[in-house]
Amino acid sequence: MIELRDYQHDGIGRLFASIRGGNKRVILQASTGAGKTRLAARIIEMAVAKQKRVLFCVHRKELVNQTSQTLDAFEIDHGIIMASNPRKNDHAVQIASIQTLTRRDKPNADLVIIDECHLSCSMSYKAIVEHYADAAFIGLTATPVRSDGKGLGEVYSDIVSVVPMTQLISEGHLVKPRVFAPFTPDLKKVRISKGDYDTDDVAKLMDRKEITADIVRHWLTSAPDRKTIVFASSVQHSKNIVAEFIENGISAKHLDANSPAAERDQTLQEWRDGQFTVLSNMGLFIEGLDIPAASCVILARPTKSLTIYLQAVGRIMRPHESKTDCVILDCAGLTYEHGFVDDVREWTLNGKIKKPKDAPAVHICEECFAAYSKAEHPNECPECGFVTYVEPKVMESANVEMVELTPSLIADLRAKRIKWLEFGRCKTLDDFKELGRLRGYKQGWAYIKYNDRVKWLQANGFAVQS
Repeated sequence: MIELRDYQHDGIGRLFASIRGGNKRVILQASTGAGKTRLAARIIEMAVAKQKRVLFCVHRKELVNQTSQTLDAFEIDHGIIMASNPRKNDHAVQIASIQTLTRRDKPNADLVIIDECHLSCSMSYKAIVEHYADAAFIGLTATPVRSDGKGLGEVYSDIVSVVPMTQLISEGHLVKPRVFAPFTPDLKKVRISKGDYDTDDVAKLMDRKEITADIVRHWLTSAPDRKTIVFASSVQHSKNIVAEFIENGISAKHLDANSPAAERDQTLQEWRDGQFTVLSNMGLFIEGLDIPAASCVILARPTKSLTIYLQAVGRIMRPHESKTDCVILDCAGLTYEHGFVDDVREWTLNGKIKKPKDAPAVHICEECFAAYSKAEHPNECPECGFVTYVEPKVMESANVEMVELTPSLIADLRAKRIKWLEFGRCKTLDDFKELGRLRGYKQGWAYIKYNDRVKWLQANGFAVQS
C-alpha cells in the first residue's frame, strides 16, 4: 500500500465523501508540493482493488512518461495510449495522451482522472466527458480556474482542497520564496483579449533593451548564480533575454513550443546537469517541469491569469538539498496583480477566487525592491533592513518637548517641504522618473511611487493621468 502523509489521507477521505454524496465529477485541488502524483497513485490503487477500470488523461507527452514512471514505482500495472508507444494497453489502468485518445477507440473506464483539469473545458476534453457519461471523474490541479478566469462549474460539481500552501511551507514540503519586484510595467494601454493581456501588446511593451538589461542587472543583485527559469512574453523576447544574460557573462539558453523534441530534452538535461545557469522559455513550462534544484524564477510576462502565475512560481518551490530558499524576480507586476503566492485562496467553481479580508498588502522596499507584507514587517525590510516610516498614533494627551527654531532646523524643514512639493507635482510615470533621476534614486523607485499613486487615485475614485 502507498504510504501517505496525514493531510493526503484526509484529502482522499473528503474526496470520496463528496463522490458518495452524489458528486460524480469532483476537483481535487492540490498545490505544488502536495504530492499530486502520489495522491493519484493511491486513488488508482484503491479503484483497482475494487475491480474498477481507470483512465488517466494528460495533455503532454512528458506528463505521460512522468505518470507512467510514478505508477511503475508503485508497482501498478498499466498501459499507455499514445502515438508510437509500444506499451500494451489491455490493462485495467490506462494512461492516455488526450490527443491520441480522441482519435482512437476508447477503453472501458469506471473512473476517469483528468490531470491539469483547468484545461477540462476544451473541446477535446468535453468529448471525453460526454463519452464517459456514466463514469466518475476526478480532476487534478493546483489551480482550478481557466486561463481566461472562468470557472470549471460546467464540468465539475465540487472542489476538495487538500492542504493550504502555508502548511506545506511550514512542514518543509515547499520552500517559502523571497520576492523582489524591481519595477512594474505600465499596462494601462495594453488591450485585453480572451480575459488576458493581448500577447502582441505585452510583447511590444516588455521586449525592450532597457527592460531586458534591467532584468539581468537585478538578477545579478538579487539572485546571482542561481539555477533560474524565465517566463518571457514572446519567443523573441525570450531569445533577447538570453542574449542579454550571455552578454553579461551568464550562461543561458532558450526553448519554446517550436523547439524540436530532441533539442528540448537535451537542453533540459544540460540544465539539470548544471551546464548552464538560466533557462528562458515561452509557452512551455507553466506546468509539468520538475527540477527541484531550480531556485529562481524571473516573471517577465504580465498576465491576468492566476493559474499561469502560481504554476510558474511553483517550478522553484520544491525543496532540494542544494537550496535553503528561492527567489521570485517579478518584473511583470504579478505580485501586485495577484498577491503573494502563499496567500490563502478559497477556490470556487465559478472562477472567483475568494481572498480573506486580512490578506496582506504588497509593500515594495525602496532600497532593495523586496516585496513583503507590512503586517509581518511593519518597520523595516526583512531583506536589507531599510527602515520605513510609520505614522505615530495620535494620543489624547502627551508631554510635548519644545524645540528651538534654529536657522539650521528651519533650513532643514524648508528642504523637506520643497522635497514633498516636488513629489506632489509628479502626475505621470515620466514625472517620477525625472524626479528620481534628479535625486539620484534607483530606477525602480519611480515605478513603485507611480504605482502607489495610481492605486490611491483608483481607490478614491479619481481619474489616472497616463
